[in-house]
This record gives sequence, structure tokens and C-alpha cells, in this order.
Amino acid sequence: MVELIYGFIFILIAIILSIKEEIRLEKEILYSAILALIQLIILGYVLIYIFEYGGIVITYIMVLLMILTATYIVNSKMNAKIKENKRYNKRYMFLYISLTLLTVTFFTLMVLRFSHVVPYEPRYIIPLIGMIVGNSMNAIHLVLDKIVDHIRSNRSILWGYLALGASEFQALRPFMRVAITSSVTPMMNMMKSVGIIFIPGAMTGMILAGADPLYAAKIQVIIMWMVLGTALLSGLILCYLSYRELIRL
Repeated sequence: MVELIYGFIFILIAIILSIKEEIRLEKEILYSAILALIQLIILGYVLIYIFEYGGIVITYIMVLLMILTATYIVNSKMNAKIKENKRYNKRYMFLYISLTLLTVTFFTLMVLRFSHVVPYEPRYIIPLIGMIVGNSMNAIHLVLDKIVDHIRSNRSILWGYLALGASEFQALRPFMRVAITSSVTPMMNMMKSVGIIFIPGAMTGMILAGADPLYAAKIQVIIMWMVLGTALLSGLILCYLSYRELIRL
């Protein structure tokens, strides 16, 4: 409890600066901080139960909940962004996003299961899949956000491709490339600076827990490769699945 009090000093500083500089983010900062605290404490209790008593089936159920939650978050943001477009099918997009996350998650689980990179146990599977789902969710959101903006600002180019006889997928493909590149560029930049500018979270946590630094570095590299690969894969899968909906934007 004392650690949380000291940690909250950083939130107080952010709130004070927001008020002083009239940034007007103090309520959002406080809300986000409290929400993170509640969610992580609940997660801690859930994981204690799963690690002690739960089996692989409960692990899969928790992974499915992660996927559904991530799908709902991304789909809600997309609905808010293009709510005026009646041709856009919200249910189809929810399905496409969930299928994309299911595919990359299943692929990751198979790699972890047969590669023996880490023990195939809830203690290892849940945090790793959480990273994959979370980063894939961010990548999908960036892809959709970028492709919507790019189509809206370059609609004449899109119509030009179609007028010249290109199929819907061929016309949308240049927009897909721009969106996917934008979504994975931050991850690639992070990988270029890792170890020189900062030590990433997983490696930091393992070192603080007493793990061998070289082993922690190996696991961190594998995680970053997985995150980058699944982020790009999720962007591609979503575009391939949803191009008929995206072309209507």
C-alpha cells in the first residue's frame, strides 16, 4: 500500500501541472489512474486463482475474453468515427476484427505450444497473449484510423482506380499499404532503440524478479519479434477481410 501512495505522487504532479497550465486533463488523468488501479488489482486476484487452481481451459476462456474486449474497444472507436456512414456495416466489422485477433492469437499459441520458448502454462501464456492481443488491437485501430482518413482525403484517387477498371481490392491496396506501414512504424522504431535508449517492460520485470539478464534479454527479443510480426499480420488479415466495407467509406 505504501508503494502505491509513493507511486501516486507522479499522478498528483501530472494533475497539478494540468491545472496550472490549463491543459484541462486533470479529470481524465485521475479517472485513468483509478481505473488502471482497480483493473490491475482485480486482474491480480483473478490471476492468483488461475495460477493456483485453473487449468488450460480457463486460460483459453480468459484469452477469449481479451479478444472480445479488444474487438469491442476497436469497433466502438470505429463506430464513433464513421457513425454518419449508413453503408458501413458495424456487425460485419466486429466479426472481421474478432476473426483477425482470433487468427493471430491461435497462431501465437501454436508457436508457443510447439516451440517450448516458455512453459505452456497459464503463468506464461496469459501475459504473453495479453501483449499480443493488446498490441494487435492497437495496430488494428491505427490501420483502420489511417485508412479511413486516407480514403476520405483521397477519394478521387480511389474512384480513379475504379474507373480505370481496378477491382475493389486493387483500388484499396495502396491505401492498405500506407495504413499498415503507419501502424508498425512505431514498433520498428522502438526495436531500433531498445537496449540503447530504454529497457523494455518484460525484461525490466524479469530482472527485478531476479532472473538472469541474458535470459531476460532473450525472452524480451522473442516477445518484440512476436509483437511486430502479429501486428503486421493482424493489419493485413483485417484489410483482406474487410476491404468491401472499407471501400464504402
